[in-house]
Amino acid sequence: MSENTWMRDTSGLAAHAQSRKEHKRNAVENTLTALLREQKLINFNTVAKAAAVSKAYLYSQADLRERIEALRQQSLEQMVRERAASPLAREKTDASRDLVILAKDRRIKALEEENRALKKQLQAALGKTYDQL
Repeated sequence: MSENTWMRDTSGLAAHAQSRKEHKRNAVENTLTALLREQKLINFNTVAKAAAVSKAYLYSQADLRERIEALRQQSLEQMVRERAASPLAREKTDASRDLVILAKDRRIKALEEENRALKKQLQAALGKTYDQL
């Protein structure tokens, strides 16, 4: 029996794996560009869904992971700045402040009435005690 060792030609398999890798990376890059252009929230979930890749893939690629984390932080900071600067936010805080003031005014009024009633009860009790002496 002769032993022939066949050389396996895996170059096509390797080329296909490389093209899939490049396709995934390009999809993620294009998705990040589109999300930035549309000014949408950037996080691992949105990028994974839009690029049709798994979150595990995004976490396993160090450069993509760092970029997504940086962009996520930037978008969160921008969102906080916009909310703080918007007049609508000020109106909401003014309205909520006014609502709290009204609630406190009602509570003060109720406590003052209770205080008056308790003072009257105390005077009546003191009067009865004085009459018994």
